[in-house]
Amino acid sequence: MSLRETCRLRVLGPLVLLFAAGCGSGRYPVSGLVTYEDGTPVEAGTVIGEAAVDGKPAGVQGNIEKDGTFTWGADRPGDGALPGTYKVVVMPRALGDSELAEGKRPAVDGKYTKFETSGLSFEVKPQKNEFNITVSRPKSKPKEK
Repeated sequence: MSLRETCRLRVLGPLVLLFAAGCGSGRYPVSGLVTYEDGTPVEAGTVIGEAAVDGKPAGVQGNIEKDGTFTWGADRPGDGALPGTYKVVVMPRALGDSELAEGKRPAVDGKYTKFETSGLSFEVKPQKNEFNITVSRPKSKPKEK
């Protein structure tokens, strides 16, 4: 490798990594794990964040994978979030009519599906961020007599 090629790699290499990480967009990586109180993962759904950044609305979301992990993105999956404090909801996978008819219930207590009642928030800092969330299952319906 020539001296010119070595210098080019030393200059361009870090820039490529910076833009690949999403920092060139002002966004920073946010990933985490969604689990129930007993530590088992929530296997599907979406984690959504909403904030006002510099007076403008900012939104991010990430799909929950089978192992409970998620990564936030704004324009593309995993492209990160702008720094700020986000109100957060956890939306379980929507159930179809046949699943509802079988008596299946959403995977997460309904309070986590509304910003006003979820009790969840997260501050994205200008660094790599980890956001682990613990939720409860839906409460049992009283049996009809």
